[in-house]
Amino acid sequence: MIPYIKINQLHMEELPGSEINLTGSKGDIIGITGLNGSGKTTFAGYLAGIRRPSEIGRMIISGLDPFSVLDQDKLRRMCGVVYQDPRTAVVFEQVGRDLVFGPENQGVEKKKILKRAKFYSKRHSLGKKTGRNYNMLSGSEQQRAAISAILMMHSDILVMDEPFSMQGSEDAHRYMNMVINSARKRNQTVFVFSKQKEILELADKVYEMRDGSLVEIDIEGMEYRSRYSTSKDELVIERYINGGDRKDGNGISLHNVYFGYGKKSIIRDMSVRFEAGSAYRIRGAAGCGKTTLLQLIAGLINPDEGEVFNGENKKKSYVFQYPEDGFVESAVIDDVMFGPMSEGFPKSEARSMAESVLSFVGVREELWGRSPLDLSIGEQRLVSIAGALALSPDFILMDEPYAGLDVNSCKHIENIINGLCAEGKCIITVEG
Repeated sequence: MIPYIKINQLHMEELPGSEINLTGSKGDIIGITGLNGSGKTTFAGYLAGIRRPSEIGRMIISGLDPFSVLDQDKLRRMCGVVYQDPRTAVVFEQVGRDLVFGPENQGVEKKKILKRAKFYSKRHSLGKKTGRNYNMLSGSEQQRAAISAILMMHSDILVMDEPFSMQGSEDAHRYMNMVINSARKRNQTVFVFSKQKEILELADKVYEMRDGSLVEIDIEGMEYRSRYSTSKDELVIERYINGGDRKDGNGISLHNVYFGYGKKSIIRDMSVRFEAGSAYRIRGAAGCGKTTLLQLIAGLINPDEGEVFNGENKKKSYVFQYPEDGFVESAVIDDVMFGPMSEGFPKSEARSMAESVLSFVGVREELWGRSPLDLSIGEQRLVSIAGALALSPDFILMDEPYAGLDVNSCKHIENIINGLCAEGKCIITVEG
């Protein structure tokens, strides 16, 4: 019997020395994990027909060889792709309109489309949010909306790249289980790329991308831990590194702060103080206002009522939930130099500062000349953290700093946070 998927010595041009071998049957649920920069997203592009093999016969999926441009186009049409950044495939700003776009293009009957839209929006806890624009949703809600839009199309193959990285561990397991149950009924083949153990343990087989090859692994023996707590019904602030309650004016205080979007109140009567030398986590359910609170602390938005008090002459830096939102230059080294250059440092000194902080956070030197947009999302996140640290700010605010990072990078960021707090810095993170 000819395998539904047969990949034989696939050399990915973007990853010199790589050689991918994989066979699978129709309906298989295949998990793929690996360290940041190991080539997972690149391989996902080949599976989805986005990238084309350089030789004939290296990939056969459902009888199609994507070396042929015609077959590549057919493969692309039969694949549903969930990208790391859920905004990548958005066509219409309104969530509900975007949900129906795919099956409309397929010519699906309107009645069936509306039935599917109601089913998937309810299943993925979107509720009445289908009437909103994507930019009004939280990151976790954007992920679920993007997944719903792909599932609406009933594709033969699903390629999902870190689909639930912004969900709590229990939610990630629950939503992935729903995807798999649906795939079993339709005999869909699913490739899920993830570092979350609660996702990988649901797959039929799990492979690790290692040194340009796929190695089958036993997920129970691997150290992949979730970075997120169980979702809560309300916004919670937790101080997990205690630098003491200082009275020297070095903190940031919110006094009776209110904020909302339109008629919807998000932050209500918030009074809290963030102290120098301490680290805080902001947690809670999707849409409860975590990112909104972080932006209020950063001064990116102003409260409707109440006040935000900052320590005198204190610098703040902000790491966005989606790293590319903060990139301003076309090369990694230039992007990290941007802050020091803007502050008037000479170019040579700014470069030295950028090189030092890039090395400190663990961005490999061979990546410094590349565009940050060409990096994996884990590498992008490290670059964005480096940019935030370049000017040695007093307060570092990070929105989902661990999303998309492998376990070694997570530990490294934890060590950095500990070290920064020891220097008297204040770290505030949003973590699911």
